[in-house]
Amino acid sequence: MDRRNYMKLLTEQIRCKRALPLVTRELELHIEEQKEDFLAEGMTEREAEEAAVREMGDPVTVGVEMDRIHRPKMNWRLIFGIGVVSLLGMVMLALLDVVVEQKSMPFLYLASHLVYMVIGYAAMIGICYLDYTWIARWSKAFLAGYLLLLIVGTSVFGTTVNGAEGFLNVFGVALVNVNQWVLLVVPLYCAVLYSYRGEGYLGLLKGVLWMVPVIVAQFIFRTAGIILLVPTLAVILTVAVCKGYFQVKVRRILAVIWGAAVLFPCGVVFRFYRMGSAYQVMRLDILLHPAKYAQEEGYQFYTLRKLLEGSRLFGEGKNFAEYSGMLPDNSSFALTYIMSCFGVLAAVCVVSVITILIYKLTAMTIKQKNQLGALMGTGCGVTIALQAAWYVLTNLGIVLTGPVYCPFITKGGSGMVITYILCGIMLSIYRYQNVSAEPAGKLGGLFHYRNIIKHN
Repeated sequence: MDRRNYMKLLTEQIRCKRALPLVTRELELHIEEQKEDFLAEGMTEREAEEAAVREMGDPVTVGVEMDRIHRPKMNWRLIFGIGVVSLLGMVMLALLDVVVEQKSMPFLYLASHLVYMVIGYAAMIGICYLDYTWIARWSKAFLAGYLLLLIVGTSVFGTTVNGAEGFLNVFGVALVNVNQWVLLVVPLYCAVLYSYRGEGYLGLLKGVLWMVPVIVAQFIFRTAGIILLVPTLAVILTVAVCKGYFQVKVRRILAVIWGAAVLFPCGVVFRFYRMGSAYQVMRLDILLHPAKYAQEEGYQFYTLRKLLEGSRLFGEGKNFAEYSGMLPDNSSFALTYIMSCFGVLAAVCVVSVITILIYKLTAMTIKQKNQLGALMGTGCGVTIALQAAWYVLTNLGIVLTGPVYCPFITKGGSGMVITYILCGIMLSIYRYQNVSAEPAGKLGGLFHYRNIIKHN
């Protein structure tokens, strides 16, 4: 059987047509290598090719095995886990409404929370079925267009809510917090950075320059978001450099990346402290001297510290009865209230569940052979992880107080939907891990095919 008929018969066994380029390229490569070996033994061109094809084994048997491996697969266990944790988070908020604010029908107050949860969860499952690699084809256009859409949208249709800008009023039905939607630039930026792999220092410089409009957009919508966005971008660059995307001097480049990642937020904070508005300066001063402002603007931070100081390992803390309800938002300070009402161990359990879920999501994508998938998975996972970390630090009184969002367990509206979208991208990376091919020249699956052919 000649090569053409062999490959035709083999590929007919593969039902997922998206996987055909990946399978065909790797098998053709294997045939060529076998052919070269036979040519070196003195065979003619025709004899060498025929022998290489015979070496492959029965085309139907190999094709069936390829079909078994190279098909999309959903991680239903993790999807189910995300749903369970999300529902437990809503139950936790309802419990706090009863304990802290004595609400008789707490779930009525969480109706909008449930609506956003359903919308986000449905979007996550829908995104799972989309092949994430199509983003890479027009990554630069997508990133530039998305940033432009956010800026123009808020400039023309934006509205102010409780003194805060960056909201869109959607036909008077819902308010969309554009400040949160900026986070979706992270997977788009990953795809842009991926497009410059192999270009050395010039490619790395191009990737860094694309960070500028991303950071500027974050400044426009919510300056405080820089504290989370810059470390996220630094991690993405670190992964790209360490995986050899640019063939540069790793230690020097990492020193520059993390030096800038530390100095930039520090410079922003220093600027606010020295040249910011009176309100911004006071917020920083409250963090350093909470007792000084206990009866004024710093009462929230002072209350937070008191609740934490009185917490016990098990059960209600000694300061809970006195300071319960003084923090304005049970969702933003759910961890603090859990610690003060039910004990430190209960709060540790909540943090552990979130940590395990985020770890599972991130780990399944970082280890992908597809470099685009690994990089995008890293970006999505780090974005979610840093949000959760900032929430924990806020609830421990280490950073500034204010409305904060924790993935999976607290109210957030737009933030919730974005979390589910990021999870959907990560689950899509997992689903298509044996289907989506790297661009030409990436030969990661060769030994994998050799093992299959050897056993057939």
